[in-house]
Amino acid sequence: MAKPQMEQQLRTAMEHAAPDRLEELLAACGSQNQPIRPFPPPRKKRARCLPLAAAAALAVFFCGAFGAAGWKRANTVDSVVMLDVNPSISMELSTRERVLNVEALNEDARVILQDMDLKGTDVDVAVNALLGSMLRTGYLSDLQNAILVSVENQDADKSAQLQQRITAAIGALFSQDSLEPAVLSQSVSEDEALSALAQTYGISLGKAALIQQVAAQDTALHEGDLAALSVGDITLIAQSRHLQSQAVTQTGTVSDKSCVGQDAACAAAFRHAGVSAAQVQTLEVELDSEDGIMVYEIEFSTQAGEYAYDIGARTGDVVRYQQHLQEPQEEKAAPSKSPAAPAVSISRDAACAAAFRHAGVSAAQVRELKVKLEKEDGRKVYEIEFEQGGISYEYQIRTDDGTILKAEWESGPEDAPERDEASDLEEGPDLEDTDDGEHGDDDEEDDREHGDDDEEDDRESGDDDEAEEDEAPSSASGGVKVHRREAISIALAHAGLSQDEVSGLECKLEKEDGSHIYEIEFDWGGSQYEYEIDAASGKILKAGS
Repeated sequence: MAKPQMEQQLRTAMEHAAPDRLEELLAACGSQNQPIRPFPPPRKKRARCLPLAAAAALAVFFCGAFGAAGWKRANTVDSVVMLDVNPSISMELSTRERVLNVEALNEDARVILQDMDLKGTDVDVAVNALLGSMLRTGYLSDLQNAILVSVENQDADKSAQLQQRITAAIGALFSQDSLEPAVLSQSVSEDEALSALAQTYGISLGKAALIQQVAAQDTALHEGDLAALSVGDITLIAQSRHLQSQAVTQTGTVSDKSCVGQDAACAAAFRHAGVSAAQVQTLEVELDSEDGIMVYEIEFSTQAGEYAYDIGARTGDVVRYQQHLQEPQEEKAAPSKSPAAPAVSISRDAACAAAFRHAGVSAAQVRELKVKLEKEDGRKVYEIEFEQGGISYEYQIRTDDGTILKAEWESGPEDAPERDEASDLEEGPDLEDTDDGEHGDDDEEDDREHGDDDEEDDRESGDDDEAEEDEAPSSASGGVKVHRREAISIALAHAGLSQDEVSGLECKLEKEDGSHIYEIEFDWGGSQYEYEIDAASGKILKAGS
């Protein structure tokens, strides 16, 4: 079948399947005056949705970009605020001055923070919460009212505005309790030296900057000592030394109500030194730090010498002291016109008895006795050595007047019996003047020839001599008139201690510049005390710990 025939058959089939009833429909509608207009062929529609879709896409893009930027600004650290009292706390803030993170920099700060969650809060709210906790726990009070506010921000103007805002918040908080704060504020910039100082002592960059500025102005102040102090103590020390910093702005007055006061500290030092305020010729007082505590550093002088004391600023206790006292003026002995050594006027037995008495032993207790007649600085002296109770003794005694030039003793082996040196002491030497020729220049030869035999003689005659000797005449200038026990008692009394409280007690009689002094050392409370006491007068020549 040809193609035209097929098309005709399909057309016929369609006409029978769907008959053309247009005429019937028009007739039913009545007469029509208007011509029939066929529907125009459909035109192709334009894609009007594309611009709208593009605009929506752009809106979504920009909203996302701005949202991401806003989120980034809200969560990026813009400023770091450090609050220091003694607790050291660091806060990181966003550009909107909301808290991103809080860090406790020392143990005191951990006590303050505890379970406090300040993330996302406004800086004013965070400051109120932190300082309120410090007030409740006693870190801030009427006695301790100093707060250091340090801001780290590259924009100097914004840093200053933030300092002012926080200072105002602190003032409002304190006014609720009728307290006056002392707010120190500063801008800081981290550098290598400042970071190292902060890390070394576990403090904030702000406190490290304050310490750095104070120590730089006074070399007597040490950064390590200042780091252990509160901000209030550091400020009081700086003020007492007239130190100022252009980088720190202060609002309010730092309280010193917890300190004993300069007058009370001076009175404690004078009382310990045994002087009155009227005797003091020069006086200097400054606040300082010593082993992590604030002290009054007091230096004064009298006719007797110079004194230096550290008195606890809050306790009034003596923390440390030194005394440099003048040696008593002594008359120089006139030189002998004769080149010969002076004649012996004190017998060997009397010299031994004097040594035994000074050592607090009897002749019967002594063993290994050795006596020699020697020359010392142009004078004849008896050199006497002996042992008793595990202790070795050495003495030098002048032959002309019985003055003890040297007295030393040394403990023996560890298993030797213990001996209480102070309780063994007796009164000073009682010597007999003897002018008989038997003990003149010939004594030197006799002693050298009969050294060993003299031990028995001294044992036999020692007790008799001790009983028969009369009280000695006054010793020559620089002689020993004060007994060892007295010297030890003087030192202990000056230190405010008893012998039972101290350890490592040592006492030696030495000769310095023609004078005889007791050198006394002992330990107490982790400190070593050293004294020099004039053996003729009992006067304290030097005292220190």
